[in-house]
Amino acid sequence: MVKDAEQKSEGKTRFVTNHRILIFCLFFLAMIGTTYYFIDDRKEVYEAKWLAASIVWYIAISFSIMAIFKKTRIGYLTAGILSWITLALWMLDNYHVVFGASLIAAKPNMTMTVRNFIGSAIASIGITSSHNAFHKICKM
Repeated sequence: MVKDAEQKSEGKTRFVTNHRILIFCLFFLAMIGTTYYFIDDRKEVYEAKWLAASIVWYIAISFSIMAIFKKTRIGYLTAGILSWITLALWMLDNYHVVFGASLIAAKPNMTMTVRNFIGSAIASIGITSSHNAFHKICKM
C-alpha cells in the first residue's frame, strides 16, 4: 500500500528520469549552439554582442549543469529559464519561415533553419524536464 502511494506521488516520470533528461538536454543545447560558428554563414554571429551573449549563455549552461549535479533547486530553475530563453531566440531566428522577414539577424540559410527547429525541440524537452524535476525536488 505504501509503495503504491510513493509511485503515485512520483507522477508519470521519476525525478531521476527528469534529472537525466535535463542533463542530456543541456549538453545537447551546448553542442547545437556551437554549430553557429561552424555552419552559419551570417556575419552577425561574429560581432562582439553576439559573442558576449554566447559566452554568458555557455556560463549559464555550465552553472546549471554543476548545480543540477548537486541537485539544487537553483540549478533546475536556471536550466528552465535558460531553456525558455533559448527556445524564444531560436524561434525568433526562424521567424522568417512564417512571416518572410528576419527579426534578430539576416535571414538564415536552410541548414540553420533546420538546426533552429531541432534546437527548439530540445529546448522544449529541457523546459518540461526542468519543470518536473524542480517540482519533484521541492517535495523531497
